[in-house]
Amino acid sequence: MKILTPRNNKDYYDYLTGIYGIDEKVVFDRRQFTILSRLDHPIFSYQKSDKDTPKIEVPIWMRKDKRIPEYKGKIFECLLEVGLKWFFFEVERYLENDTVCLDWILVKTIEISKRQRVGSSPISFFSSYDSYGYYGWNIGLTKDERYHKIEVKDDDTISNPILTGTTIPSMIPAEEIYNLLCAYISSLNEVEIVDTRTDIQKAESAGFDRKTSFRNIK
Repeated sequence: MKILTPRNNKDYYDYLTGIYGIDEKVVFDRRQFTILSRLDHPIFSYQKSDKDTPKIEVPIWMRKDKRIPEYKGKIFECLLEVGLKWFFFEVERYLENDTVCLDWILVKTIEISKRQRVGSSPISFFSSYDSYGYYGWNIGLTKDERYHKIEVKDDDTISNPILTGTTIPSMIPAEEIYNLLCAYISSLNEVEIVDTRTDIQKAESAGFDRKTSFRNIK
């Protein structure tokens, strides 16, 4: 795969082009990008903010150790779409000893079809999303099925994100990101052949003579 990107803004999986080689037919154009770690967003910024960094004490009857106070922060749900795969994350932001903490959890991964994709670029990050995960039980969907319908807003969509500097590289191997991108971009070069022939033309191409074959059927 060939990655088009400014020299000083490479991502953590780019080095694999030197191992797997450069295929001029598989090109990932990442010249327009966003560095996630530089965004002023609660799931990336460690700046203290009493507004978006809650410190809510957990009721004593809910604590594992009733002698130690526990605090609950704000949970953000976000999504990374790489080729034909979704990575669902939960990020908890909270204050501990007056310091902002961000805890990332990879909740679920799902392989998808091209029709399910919600991003316009080979890799996209969504700071929030809507899914049947919240109310799918009410329409008879299973737990897994609730995550197959995703809707996102333009304001929450980040195309061609640079993941380096975030927690994501420690959770998803570079090889997986690279291979997902390579496979998806390669699939875009495949020409879909649509058979527009009539049933009679298909039969004739298979050796069926419409003038004599019906007469020989007994």
